[in-house]
Amino acid sequence: MATPDLTTNQTAGDDHGCERTISALHPDIIRAHILARLDGPRPSGLISAVDIFYQGKLVLSKIEETETLSEWFLCSPFLVELIDPKDPIPTDIRRAAVPGDDDGAWLKHLEENVTLSWILIDPNLKRAANVSSRRPVSVNRHWLTGEIQLRFSTVMTGAREVVQCGLVVTCGGDTDKERGKMHVREVGLHVEDMEGRHLKGSESLVILGNAIEGGGRRKVRKSREGKERYEEYLGLRRESVWLEREERVRIRTRV
Repeated sequence: MATPDLTTNQTAGDDHGCERTISALHPDIIRAHILARLDGPRPSGLISAVDIFYQGKLVLSKIEETETLSEWFLCSPFLVELIDPKDPIPTDIRRAAVPGDDDGAWLKHLEENVTLSWILIDPNLKRAANVSSRRPVSVNRHWLTGEIQLRFSTVMTGAREVVQCGLVVTCGGDTDKERGKMHVREVGLHVEDMEGRHLKGSESLVILGNAIEGGGRRKVRKSREGKERYEEYLGLRRESVWLEREERVRIRTRV
């Protein structure tokens, strides 16, 4: 069987030897999860090829298929989850990599040393795009659980407004007392609008489909570029909320 011309957009310039073609993935993964589907009946979903690195070393690699035709998917908030929180993935990342008990320095260390590649593949178009900012745009502890949340983001254009493709990696097991190895508890992708509302599957499919066909995120030319775009997006969102609040005040005043 001849290998189809399956191309991926805008992955050049990433670390870890990312290339412009899906052939950068392991051949067994290509045969088992991608090529086997392209010559059969019309596929009905998206494929996620996800890699997480720490200091250039692979921490997690996973392929996930998402069915996109059911009524439940189309009407529910769009979410791709790679890991069951009850079955976390162990890593070799240790809190001891940063001396002392300065939690801020530890979170900064993770921001500078963890990278994420999330390639979305459309088997129908035989095209793909990396929707990750590559480096985290923020690293924080969850206010309740104390787990670390590394947020990655790509800002996209929706039907009527700017939207965000948000990717969150949640890790635990790094407390000062334990000094143990971190484990990855959750890895997820969603799409949200300017109000922070998670878009439904039907809405997200259109946005992600346009991103895949149009090239996904632009090539990141410097390490902070993704974070700067995310901060600009947050600024636009705050401005949008303020304008909406002012409009409601004007309407009540007229009444």
